Amino acid sequence: MAQVKIKVRPKQSVQFPGICVHCGRPAPQAMTIRKRLGRVTRLIDVPVCPDCTAQLRRHSMEEERLNQLKYLVGGAAFLVTLFAVFIVLPPGLATAVRLLAGVAMGGVVTAVIFAIFRRQIRQVYLPEKKAILQSARIENFSWRATTFAFENEEFAQRFVALNESHLMEI
Repeated sequence: MAQVKIKVRPKQSVQFPGICVHCGRPAPQAMTIRKRLGRVTRLIDVPVCPDCTAQLRRHSMEEERLNQLKYLVGGAAFLVTLFAVFIVLPPGLATAVRLLAGVAMGGVVTAVIFAIFRRQIRQVYLPEKKAILQSARIENFSWRATTFAFENEEFAQRFVALNESHLMEI
């Protein structure tokens, strides 16, 4: 694994070689990698080939099952929360206020359930999909620099050559 740190500010573009970050073939498409630090998330698109893009779109049976279950459980939790909040709030409050509070709480509960399911779904990805997703990562970032980690050494070397004027020490 090669780590590369470059000077790049938020919303500034990064130059990537025209090869797939995973396999090194010509890459006309992109995969978004992300890193979250506190309340800030950095999103950067890295190149991937059509074959790797197809692998990223494939789902295991368990992943598909959990995806469907996520919507069923999330929808049921939303409705139960909506009705519970509507009933628990005093009838003296306007109906619109009670409904709005129920919708807000239902949305929060649904978001938490979706986050839990997203973690479980990531664990059942196909091995090929996991390998492609792990081929490039944002290790760290600040307002002026981003540190990348690449599994493919050839890609890392070409990335370094393209961004030589922006390189920083790790």
